Amino acid sequence: MFSPEALKAQAQAETGLSEFGAEPLDDGLSAFCASLTAEAGLNAAGSAGAQRGIVATLAERLRLEDWLARHPEILDQTLAPQVFVVGLPRTGTTALSQFLSEDPSARSIRRWEVNALTPPPDATVAVDPRLIATREAFVARDKAMPTLKTMLPVEAEDPSEHGPLLGLTFRNLQLPALYDAPSYTDWLLAADMTPAYAYFAKALKLLQWKTPGAYWNLKNPPDIFALEAIKTVFPSALFVWTHRDPASSIPSVCSLTGLLRSTTVDRLDKPAQMRAMLRFQAEGVRRALAARARIGESNFVDVTQAELARDTIGVIRELYGKLGLPFTREYEAHLQRRMETRPRAQHGRHAYDPAEFGLTAQQIREPFADYLRRFKLAEVK
Repeated sequence: MFSPEALKAQAQAETGLSEFGAEPLDDGLSAFCASLTAEAGLNAAGSAGAQRGIVATLAERLRLEDWLARHPEILDQTLAPQVFVVGLPRTGTTALSQFLSEDPSARSIRRWEVNALTPPPDATVAVDPRLIATREAFVARDKAMPTLKTMLPVEAEDPSEHGPLLGLTFRNLQLPALYDAPSYTDWLLAADMTPAYAYFAKALKLLQWKTPGAYWNLKNPPDIFALEAIKTVFPSALFVWTHRDPASSIPSVCSLTGLLRSTTVDRLDKPAQMRAMLRFQAEGVRRALAARARIGESNFVDVTQAELARDTIGVIRELYGKLGLPFTREYEAHLQRRMETRPRAQHGRHAYDPAEFGLTAQQIREPFADYLRRFKLAEVK
């Protein structure tokens, strides 16, 4: 059903380009296609959507390679310093990244550019047509899934996760949450993620070429699986780790991904989804704690979701001090304006019932016992 060679040929035909570059591609693509074919249980709509997504990723890789070949000076740049916002999903990573993006000095990957890297965004262009197209796509999305905004209140101008850019090598750790693809998940967990971040660095250089910033505000919860790979590629990177009780965050992410998957399969087994999500996220935290011990505490700053919600400006002011970044009056004014114009839960609160996923709060917490004790989030009985 999912043929890597046929999908690559389709992307080449659509773009008129042929060179995918030397970086890894085929190993991850083949593993993903095989898993989707044999395991994902996709219906017709889900299968068509997955194929479109794969072709779009391959086409984006072709366009990126073409642009870098014609403008090799892009890769001669030095990247601005990087701050990676990491943590379990639904722990405040999105909110924090949005708040950081209000700093006029910060450069974020905007949602309108993450899937359309070329031509490189240009700061001299008043309104990029990709922004207009993304706004229109978000309007259509909200009509199709009106509850999504209660779960993920994001706009076209907001910062994006960089999973799609890691996906240019088909090493995207977001995909196991979106598809029932256990063999691809196993492949990912055994794969070397360093090449994915090295390729990601190329994409960042293209994005900052005509729209630079003082530092990169980067956010992707699954980065917890690959902290050492990140430090290999970005030696000066700093990490902000957000925290929340997994008994709340894991059912929340199951609710969100369940909504996204609901149209792609004819039947969604919610208890099975929870068990797979729990294993996956617990492994991410286990790896992150081990990597943190090796990387060193000086590279990490911790923020809890509750603290961020209770005293947003105070928490971010303290965070900037620990990161060595200037917390300016201009930035504080931007933060204040954002909180006034986009208050928390302005679209309604994300309502979900943890019981529908088949595990108790205590059962969800058990795999995270060391993590919970370390950050004093909840007691495991």
